Amino acid sequence: MSIYELLGVLALTGYAVYQQTRRHQVVARTRFTLALIYGVAGVISGGLHLPPTGLAVTFLVISLLLSLIVGQVRGRLTRLWVEDGRIWSQGTTLTVSLFLALIASKFVLGTVAYFAHVSENGGIGEVLLMLAVMMAIQAQLIHRRAQRLAAQQPAGGIAGVTR
Repeated sequence: MSIYELLGVLALTGYAVYQQTRRHQVVARTRFTLALIYGVAGVISGGLHLPPTGLAVTFLVISLLLSLIVGQVRGRLTRLWVEDGRIWSQGTTLTVSLFLALIASKFVLGTVAYFAHVSENGGIGEVLLMLAVMMAIQAQLIHRRAQRLAAQQPAGGIAGVTR
């Protein structure tokens, strides 16, 4: 990994942590914005390469499963509340910790795969794409939770959650 890739990952991680720790309105049409940013950065940084061996496929599947599981957990544990006729969300210490742990696990998996000569194709692009998957799952779960919360409110009282 080059110094530029490392700086890029640090910048994206810092931005994502900032976004998670501030309160923000849940808006249906923009829910996948952060996932798209990570996905585009992942493609630009090298994307996803087809695994050359069965063991490399196993590593990729483990990485994907980790992203799906953490996305599910984060989507369920992110705080949601109604205030001033809008639904707001904010990450917790646990959800931010899970995000950082997922990033660390991706680097550990990649390092193990590299030194075990499982695959030399994985890289920062793959890590960013897997994080984009996690963010998309989380965003959709938060959106669904927000829809249920909006349905519990008096008629016409919630903005931005439809679709």
